[in-house]
Amino acid sequence: MDRDVTAKYVNCFVCSPVNPFGLRLKNEFIDGKAHMEFKPTEYHAGLNGLMHGGFSLMLVDEVMLNAIDHILHVDAVTLNSSTDFKNPAKIGHRMVCESWVTKQEGRKIYVEAVVFDADDDNKEIVRSKGLFYQMDMDSFLPR
Repeated sequence: MDRDVTAKYVNCFVCSPVNPFGLRLKNEFIDGKAHMEFKPTEYHAGLNGLMHGGFSLMLVDEVMLNAIDHILHVDAVTLNSSTDFKNPAKIGHRMVCESWVTKQEGRKIYVEAVVFDADDDNKEIVRSKGLFYQMDMDSFLPR
């Protein structure tokens, strides 16, 4: 993330570089979009050979928040998201997650995301739309 938010996300399961149980995914900003990559292993499976769908939901939520951070430079929380599962995510394949902000109305922020399989002709895995709410995270986090 661009801003100094390390203390707020030090234990984040997805992006923290120090969480010993986390995924430690790197968040980047490429060609105007938030960007993350993930290669699921058998430990991320639902059905044999396929990534659990819950990981897809977690990935799009994370990359959508990254789009907000990179583009708007504000903190936000997820209010609602809708995800369409297009194809199964295969274990061992490189999943590429991208997201972009589509609109902002006051403190409401609308974001879209896609996950595609870079090892299978960029086959679309999931597509998601999210509604986020800008807020002061210092007042939101428990003390």
